Amino acid sequence: MYRLITGRTAKQGVVLHIGKTTKEYEDAVAVAYFNEEDMQDRKIFEGKAVLISSRFGKVVVKALKGKLPRGMVFMPYGPWANLLTSTDTNGIGMPDLKGIEVDAVPSEDEIWSWKRVLKEVSNL
Repeated sequence: MYRLITGRTAKQGVVLHIGKTTKEYEDAVAVAYFNEEDMQDRKIFEGKAVLISSRFGKVVVKALKGKLPRGMVFMPYGPWANLLTSTDTNGIGMPDLKGIEVDAVPSEDEIWSWKRVLKEVSNL
């Protein structure tokens, strides 16, 4: 198990003005960064699909190496990360976006497009 942290990235900020339904945005946001040793342990390969799941949902994104402590996964804010977070705002108007328990395994599926993410959201 891992702890998911979400946040904004510089790459995401650069492509945000192009539009959220563009390939450039997908490439910037449909990703998860892992500690290199964690990737080796789970046989998760950089640039390949990884299935990440939480008690709230699941998503298939591209795995990337990041400078993270072991046991941590980072995903940029966006619809892909939102599939793994709760909609509950605990009365403060903001959902929990940090410290979410997730699992991650290599996947043979394609990395989910924004259309696939939208389909998942409509099934919730």
